[in-house]
Amino acid sequence: MPGIGKVATIASILVTVVFIDPRFPPGPLSPAAAQSSQSRQFVIAIKQRRVTSPTNVISVTKGDSVEIVLTADEAAELHLHGYDVLLSLTPNVPGKMQFTANIAGRFPLEAHRFGTGAQSGSSRGHRPLLYVEVQPR
Repeated sequence: MPGIGKVATIASILVTVVFIDPRFPPGPLSPAAAQSSQSRQFVIAIKQRRVTSPTNVISVTKGDSVEIVLTADEAAELHLHGYDVLLSLTPNVPGKMQFTANIAGRFPLEAHRFGTGAQSGSSRGHRPLLYVEVQPR
């Protein structure tokens, strides 16, 4: 059938133009799009209800796979706003927050509670421990 040969030729040309031609932006199946996101890991220590790192901002790019490993010197309930990621920490035991940075913006990571039982207390009025900034591509 001569029709099948023409269809195969047209399909081959379309695939070549869409996936190789630099004038077309990468599509969802494009290898360029798959390679553009990164896996990012951050290690954060909380002591005396404060982040000990010199900066209080974690900066990533939209599309990145993000893992924040947190350790605290006391029990804590943490919440990353905007992504609604919750984490309960046991003292001196690392915990992980994992998410894909698919929303651009600046998001606070707060401790909603520190301590356990009679020793528990709020986190200074829910002030952020740090911010996660997701930059657009």
